[in-house]
Amino acid sequence: MRILVIATVLLLILPAAGFAGDPRCECCSDVYTSCSLRISVCPQGDFERIANGCGGDSDYIEVFVRGYSGEGDEGIPPTDFWMNACDASQSLYLCPGAFVADAPTDSLGRTTFSGRIAAGGCVLTGGLYFVAQGVVMLDRETCTTPICLDIVIVSPDINADGFVNLSDLSFFGQSYNHNLGEPDYNPCCDYNDDDHCNLSDFSFMGEHYQHECQ
Repeated sequence: MRILVIATVLLLILPAAGFAGDPRCECCSDVYTSCSLRISVCPQGDFERIANGCGGDSDYIEVFVRGYSGEGDEGIPPTDFWMNACDASQSLYLCPGAFVADAPTDSLGRTTFSGRIAAGGCVLTGGLYFVAQGVVMLDRETCTTPICLDIVIVSPDINADGFVNLSDLSFFGQSYNHNLGEPDYNPCCDYNDDDHCNLSDFSFMGEHYQHECQ
């Protein structure tokens, strides 16, 4: 039986379970992005797609999961992946089924992610690390440090509790009508990445107000 273990802390590394062949190799697996992604997300999973994370429509996150022999781990279900902030001071709230691959891993252990992410919070620095069936993908040189990808996450769920509500609107109000360089400007409230927190961003907040994890 395949067991999905959700990893929610940076140093939690659980043994892979259930697949035939070599055990999962934390230092053999790799994860990449097509660019430095900046993605606006919502707990309901109805905001920006990963494919739009650099301003186009074909961006992606690419994962290669391998065993100790170096062979690809084929057939990992699209739902058996997780991610979290590399910097523990950054807040990311992933909803159940938040992060789904485009397809099961192929014979190379490869799959991609280009869809939406059901999540809240704000990750501006430090990037994100990735987990395949409970096993954190580690840097090959250290075999102790997670691979941290250059990905920025912003959400109308500013306080990262899985619900866009009055608390988030209060945070947004503190940054409203402020621009990059001003003391009260909060980049977590800049959903269209134009260095201004203004009516356009308030419109996004309104579209997703009262949205929550499904």
